[in-house]
Amino acid sequence: MSAAAGIVLDDLFRGLVFFGTGGGGRAAAGIALLRAHFGPDYQPRFTDPASLPRDAFACATIVLGGRDPEEDVSAEERHALGVPAADLAMGERFARAVTALERATGRTITALAVVELGSLAMAATLVAADLLGKAVLDADGTGRSIPELGLSKLDLVGLAPAPLALVDRFGGETVLLSSPSAAMADRLGRHVSRAVWGRGLACAGYLQPAASFGQGLVAGSVERAQTAGQLLGGAEPPKVRLAAVVAAFDAHLLFEGVAKQTHWRSQEPYRFRELDYFIEGTGRDEGRQCSIWVKNEHHLVMRDGVLVASSPDPIAVLDASTLEPLTTLGDVTPGRAVSIVAVPSLDPIWRTPVGRNLLGPRRFGFDFDPVLIGGDRNTA
Repeated sequence: MSAAAGIVLDDLFRGLVFFGTGGGGRAAAGIALLRAHFGPDYQPRFTDPASLPRDAFACATIVLGGRDPEEDVSAEERHALGVPAADLAMGERFARAVTALERATGRTITALAVVELGSLAMAATLVAADLLGKAVLDADGTGRSIPELGLSKLDLVGLAPAPLALVDRFGGETVLLSSPSAAMADRLGRHVSRAVWGRGLACAGYLQPAASFGQGLVAGSVERAQTAGQLLGGAEPPKVRLAAVVAAFDAHLLFEGVAKQTHWRSQEPYRFRELDYFIEGTGRDEGRQCSIWVKNEHHLVMRDGVLVASSPDPIAVLDASTLEPLTTLGDVTPGRAVSIVAVPSLDPIWRTPVGRNLLGPRRFGFDFDPVLIGGDRNTA
């Protein structure tokens, strides 16, 4: 997939938010970051992972963050700590993270892939790749967004995030040379995030030769995001566009309704966005109730108290009138009409027992198995 393929930024980033399943940031923020760096006519270029030399090194790029505090660091505190008055741009943070990983390991990195589909990480990765002269792969490490390290396909095939380079908003660089687990690497990263008042750590990790790295990738996922975004953003009426997306991705329209309430389960800063949406049915779902369990992303959909979809499958909440995918950053507000769509996982590994266990309901503390769109096919 190259620039010659006719990539439209609005379509691509709409699709990234669709597969980001509520996480990964808003499309507008990612597009603004790219246009500020490249100009208004920019078209991204992506590389097929299979085209890399087997011994070339590649790494994953990751935004580590969660619920930022409402009050930011003051100018006085910045001065006392000796940190810059303005934050380092996210693209520059990623470039420094990749360079720090190269310096720590003695390896030259040829290509980058986002660990998850999402707007902010993709935009910042494209900027970093331009600054450093690296390729960006038509692939990601999960096929959706995830709330924490350790939940990607890269982890499923046995790759570890460390050595992991982290660059914060003030330009500080932290390199985790090793970690007993991905969960511990995530925990340490969140402590660094707390120390700098959050606002996103740019991380580079999962460094591997291309042959090994490719085994942990969902190849072609960027192109599929572009396709989804193009279908969602067409000129046809919303119902026609939605039907086209459902047909193209074997998706299910789970529920249509109006958002009534958002309940925050936790408001602890620097951790996760943990909340539930409550939605009242309209149209074909008149008289029914729906709830969505969120941990940064949408993970469980209950209809009249019955689980109808769950992670690992991507679950999108769309504005019913525009079909723009909504994030968990406050987009699903009371009174907003929404359509909820679930898509079969983009990689069959999520249909295997280990895949379902890693990113299914039991991972989040529930005592039941996932409900997957299309059933448990491809589970061998």
